[in-house]
Amino acid sequence: MIDIKKVVYNCLAIWLVCVCTMAHGHALKETTATITVRSGQLDILVNANFAHWLSTLHSHEAWLLGDTELVLLANQTDKHKAKQLKEMIVQRTGVAVNGHKLKCSVNQFPSNLSELQKAHHTRSYFRLGCIAPNSQINSVALSLPKSLGRIYVSLVRPKQQVIGAGEKAMFNL
Repeated sequence: MIDIKKVVYNCLAIWLVCVCTMAHGHALKETTATITVRSGQLDILVNANFAHWLSTLHSHEAWLLGDTELVLLANQTDKHKAKQLKEMIVQRTGVAVNGHKLKCSVNQFPSNLSELQKAHHTRSYFRLGCIAPNSQINSVALSLPKSLGRIYVSLVRPKQQVIGAGEKAMFNL
């Protein structure tokens, strides 16, 4: 005869094993910034959760509390919002090389802000470019607008080689 308790316990054990081994992923909420230093030029790629960032920038309360630099209005066009955001990014971003502040420009920026705001966890990026006065770079400092929240920053200094057809590149680390 079948022992009902054993069947129930076995089913429960199998279910628990299945549930415990399932992995659930989620979108990273934090912004990431990658600074690439090459030949005296800096390329800064900022990858952000634009849905979260834009909703924060539409909040009057966040602005009143000092958590954002500006307030975007719901009736503004994407073009107008993009212009305001680019200006705010240039004004509120600080980049210094060897202790000297650099002027940067926004080289790439998304144009579909309404679509990015409607979607949940939609990430996009913008790119900043800066030119250092000389190619010898010993230190780099970066600050971005407060409304982007916590930011994970990484620095990349590529090593480059030109190789002939069929040859291999060798890098010592």
